[in-house]
Formats: sequence, C-alpha cells, structure tokens
Amino acid sequence: MSTTIEDKISLFTKVLIERIEHDFQEKQKKLVDYYEARKSDIIKDYEERKRAAVNDAAKDAETKKQQMISKAKSTMHLAVLKKRHEFTERIMDEVRERARAFTNTEEYVEFLKEAIKKVSVRFSGDSFVNYIFSRNDFENHREIILSTIKSFRDENTFKIESNDSMIGGVFAKSGDGRLEIDYTVNTTIEESRKMVGEILSLRLSEGC
Repeated sequence: MSTTIEDKISLFTKVLIERIEHDFQEKQKKLVDYYEARKSDIIKDYEERKRAAVNDAAKDAETKKQQMISKAKSTMHLAVLKKRHEFTERIMDEVRERARAFTNTEEYVEFLKEAIKKVSVRFSGDSFVNYIFSRNDFENHREIILSTIKSFRDENTFKIESNDSMIGGVFAKSGDGRLEIDYTVNTTIEESRKMVGEILSLRLSEGC
C-alpha cells in the first residue's frame, strides 16, 4: 500500500500533537506539584500576615484607646481646675462680703483693738511705726485706733494712714522698713484660699 503525502502529514501532525500534549501535561503536572508544595507555605505566610495585621490593628486600637482615655482625663482635669477656680472665686467673694459686713459690728471693734495691741508689742518703744488701716476704719474708728495705739506708744513715734484696698485689721511697718506686721482681714482671707481650693478639689474629684 502506498503512503501518500497526506498520510505523512497526518501522521506527522498526530505525532506533533501528541508530543505537545505530553509536554503540556508534564508542565501542568510540575506546576500543580509546585503549587501543591507551595500551598502550605502560602497558607502559612498568609496566616502570619493576617495575624500580624490583626496584632497591628489591635495595637493601633489600644494606642488610640489610650490616647482617647488620656485626652478625656486631661479634659476632665482642666474642667475640674476651671470649676475649682470658679467656685473658689465665688466663695472668696462671698467671704469678703461677709468680712465687710463684719467690720460694721461691735464685735469687730474689739477685734480691731486686739489686732492693734498684738501688732504694737512687736515694735520697740524707740522705733517709728506706720500703721495702715482700711478707709472705713480710718474714718469711723479713728478715735478708738488712736487711743489704743497711744496706750503702747508715744504720739510722736507713729502715724496712721488708710488704704482703700484693705477690708479691715491693721498693717504696720517700722520707719526703716525692716519690720512689717500684717494683721489684716485681707491676708486672713487669702490664707484660707488654699484650704478652700483643696476642699473643692476633693469634692469635685468625688463627683467625677
């Protein structure tokens, strides 16, 4: 039987196709084997990346949470300080008003005389002393002031004057300025400011 050119081409084509299919199957098998071998590594790498991403997200969330807590605490602290200042000033204003009202009582006159006595004994008899009083005391209790001072000092060793910012009491200083004695109502009130602030801080903290 003679073989035609068509048969040869057909045979050649068949062999070529079979070879290509064989090569393709081998390469496909190698690729499948490679990715099967790599699959566990890929999954492991993916899981590690996912875990790292989750950890990073958790850390970021924790950091943001702490920042928010810190900011909230700072805001609350500033609010407490502001309220404490407002309440302190309100209380101090009320104390000053009550102190001014007190200076118009008989009880205050006795307090003033006692204050002058306590201040006067701190200075030597030969020193010159400047006594400073509130405008109200200077105008309304002048005679009492002078008589009380004169029971301790000669008339030519002192002088009295007034200060508009004073509420009451007495401030005295030696002529050379070396000794100053503060027995004023103003200072007594200001000395209570710290205590008022501490009490308010405690109360405001308890309410937070």
